[in-house]
Amino acid sequence: MVQIEVSQETFDVEVNDQLVAASYRTADVERVLLSLLDEAARLERERSARMAASHPAASASEAEGSSRSAAGLQQQRFSANAKEPDPAAARTIVFLAAPPGAGKSTLAAVLERLAQSQPGMPRVQAVGMDGFHHTNTYLDRHTLDCPDGKSVSLRSIKGAPETFDVEGLARALHETRVSSDSVQWPAYSRVAHDVVADGPIVSAPIVIVEGNYLLLDEGPWRDLAELCDLSIFVEADEAMLRERLVARKVRGGLSRTEAERFFEQSDGKNVRRILAHRCPADITITLDSSGRMRRLEATPALAFFDIDGTLTWAKEGEADIDAAPTDAVGLALENLVARGNLAVLCTGRPLCNVPPALKTLPFAGMVTLAGGHVELDGEVVRDVGMPSDVVELLVSCCEQARVPAYFESSNRGVVLAWPGVFSLFDTFGEFSERLGIEELRGVLAGIDVGKVVFDSEHIERLTTMAPAITERCSVCNIGDGLYEVTVPGITKFDGMRSVWSALRERGVRIGTVYGFGDSENDWSMLSAVDVAVAMGNALPAVRASADYVTDPVWDDGVATALEAFGLV
Repeated sequence: MVQIEVSQETFDVEVNDQLVAASYRTADVERVLLSLLDEAARLERERSARMAASHPAASASEAEGSSRSAAGLQQQRFSANAKEPDPAAARTIVFLAAPPGAGKSTLAAVLERLAQSQPGMPRVQAVGMDGFHHTNTYLDRHTLDCPDGKSVSLRSIKGAPETFDVEGLARALHETRVSSDSVQWPAYSRVAHDVVADGPIVSAPIVIVEGNYLLLDEGPWRDLAELCDLSIFVEADEAMLRERLVARKVRGGLSRTEAERFFEQSDGKNVRRILAHRCPADITITLDSSGRMRRLEATPALAFFDIDGTLTWAKEGEADIDAAPTDAVGLALENLVARGNLAVLCTGRPLCNVPPALKTLPFAGMVTLAGGHVELDGEVVRDVGMPSDVVELLVSCCEQARVPAYFESSNRGVVLAWPGVFSLFDTFGEFSERLGIEELRGVLAGIDVGKVVFDSEHIERLTTMAPAITERCSVCNIGDGLYEVTVPGITKFDGMRSVWSALRERGVRIGTVYGFGDSENDWSMLSAVDVAVAMGNALPAVRASADYVTDPVWDDGVATALEAFGLV
């Protein structure tokens, strides 16, 4: 059985003067974080183009950067409340706002780091608004009048909106936005617990400003929104934020009781205030208790569908290549796409073995060969195979143990057969190429093998005899008595990443991502989506790990789920 893991990417970044290892789901990096950078980069290139048009002597590189983005300009508008561009702007300002505990400082630092690895991405710099706290001296000298008629020292509520120099922040934002020179910002020292003047020097063309109150819908904070080009809000459940903030104080040395008391007296009030009173953001990201991210406003939905056991099943007397979904499922898929959503096949089958009945349905793309081969709108965006030494290892082991196997490339499948040795492949009529060992080696020399399939009757004997197979390969149960062998880098998730990347390049936004599957080789797909759907006939481990369990494949399970989600 495959080990169920969620692919993660880790970034070593400095947050609040401390080096931290920030981990995000690879799926969230691909779908959410990179899309944020794309949006900021688009705005910056538009700004550069306006600058070049108004100043003929402007650099050619800026004009070139703008032309590269022109194709996506008509396809994307980030919100209905988008502001008119400022003709005087010399930089692109991005607000990243969130309540305490949502991880905004870390996210801003990661976005800065991630931008460095993206070819053609304008430079990004992240700065915080904490340097615009009023000084401790100021806080000690001033009070706040409360609704009950009492006055409290600002020092006692440090961190609340009233304890910040909003006017100073507005001046710094304006100067940063319109000045072509570098601008120095103040900073907040976590050692002195006070403001220091020698903060970061802001010089990048894209500046991400992170802070709790940047989108607070209270004067004078609400006026700040006019000073940014793109606003992002990270939304999270109060209970989750409470647990995060309490745990943070416990790590800092407080007892659990003391930490909970502090939350109720300070952080909790600020969390509730921000969640209840905020200006609309151009982009809203939700953060759930497991750390998964989702862009709320992005559409359309994107759904990935396994074939065997999900869209079709083995019917008695029917050739596997002739498999077809039920009429109800076919209609549901057509309605899904007709409503503006995207559907993509995501199967372990090679492209040549995708049933013709499925190719007539409106799939935008196909992830085939367990992620080794990917096509989007008929264009090949990924085609990778197993290393030749791994293929030879499998062939040699099959030869020693006289084990049948099915070797698959994107456009060809070949069965290794042995006289007198029965396998499930003997019952599958579409496997017309049945070769002996020497013929097989000749064929394999001319194709890129993406994966190898074994009969369950033989797989244990094979892997016991050759432990190197399980050391170098992933072996997973795909149902119907078959096991699939692939290598790292060839998974359904790797194929999905290629789809997301291609959609990003085309300027296509995606919203909620769904995955439908039933077996072990579907887990890499199901672990990367927003909503993981297991068929009623799925393996027990898959059903237990899913967000939603629908009816079995033969009872229109896909159609049932799509209707339940309001997608058809």
